[in-house]
Amino acid sequence: MTYSSAIDLVRGIKSRLATRGFDIDALCRQVGLDDGECMTDDALTLSDKLSHLWGLVVQVSGDPLLGLKVALPQSLDRSGLMGHIMRASPDVRTAIENMVRYTPLVSPAVNSTIEYLDGRIRVSLQLPGGQRKVPQQHYDFVWCLVLRTLQTAAGRDDVRPVLVNYVFPRPENEQAYREAYGCEVRFDAPTNSMEFEEAGLTATIPTAHPMAADWALRMLAELAQSQRNWTLRMLARLEQAPQPSNSFSTKVQALLADMLPDGEPQREQVARQLMMSERTLQRRLAEEGTNFTRLVDDTRREIAQQYLSKGELSLKKLSFQLGFSDPSAFCRACKRWFGRSPKQLQGGRVSFQSIMGQAASQATTHATMHAMSLEQPGNAASYYSFKPG
Repeated sequence: MTYSSAIDLVRGIKSRLATRGFDIDALCRQVGLDDGECMTDDALTLSDKLSHLWGLVVQVSGDPLLGLKVALPQSLDRSGLMGHIMRASPDVRTAIENMVRYTPLVSPAVNSTIEYLDGRIRVSLQLPGGQRKVPQQHYDFVWCLVLRTLQTAAGRDDVRPVLVNYVFPRPENEQAYREAYGCEVRFDAPTNSMEFEEAGLTATIPTAHPMAADWALRMLAELAQSQRNWTLRMLARLEQAPQPSNSFSTKVQALLADMLPDGEPQREQVARQLMMSERTLQRRLAEEGTNFTRLVDDTRREIAQQYLSKGELSLKKLSFQLGFSDPSAFCRACKRWFGRSPKQLQGGRVSFQSIMGQAASQATTHATMHAMSLEQPGNAASYYSFKPG
């Protein structure tokens, strides 16, 4: 049987909305969202369908706070693979780190990062959208669900953040957000993020057990194989489909491409050319599932791939064309993007499509080897203790 975390996400949203009296089956049919299609949809298509669903339920209910209200806690046994990953973690801090660590594999439609600040841990979240803007209700649901699952895992209601940030404008009922999270909530922020005091994350998770880690990692190995196929389908789809020229990200990328030959573009420069504040620039990019740093990197990678395939420029000229300070920085970026040096890629010596396929295959092998290693006693518990690199 093939495991799909996408099914967990869809079923979780559907079951919670059904308890609020929605004809959820009819709504899901309207947006083309069913369990079977979750196995074949790429991440952006699935995200668009979920965004469409949230838009419909808010329209039907007239309640913009619905995302906050339906994210009720449930047992970890019914929280999918992410619930089992948290269950296998020894404490709340490790559970948060494991959640961020495995999000790209468990939920391809979600991007999350973790930052270690002075006495705090900040978790940032991005829900990429394709043709549809991701509504705030989807963020509300995911954030509240993460928090409720952490509280359920620790068996403590006092596990809560000290600050929650939203890129969205300030809502009319701001107090509802403070009550939902039990802390200060800021809007019009550069990122969607949640901050925790490190000292408050030492609570142990009483259900932590090596057997749960064994099971979860075996599922991760299976997911890695599924994700490889999903990634290849998505790459093929993106290559064939014309990119919308009217998206904000596309407009920013066009500016970046013009600015790169003069050095690495700065956010304030781009914001000034677009006649907006840096905060608005960040918010508009976040609404399309990206950020400034990632867009600069994506623009460089796309231009590099085009020029390297044709072999029209010397590597030194290309490195400066991409805004790198020296060719060695370009070489490091190429190895990060493609796993090859620029010299190996120049003139189409290696197929970029085969490189991406090999990278996905390596991810599958890596996860499978870890699952096999966990058959040795004691390995599972130590593996689930996250060590930030």
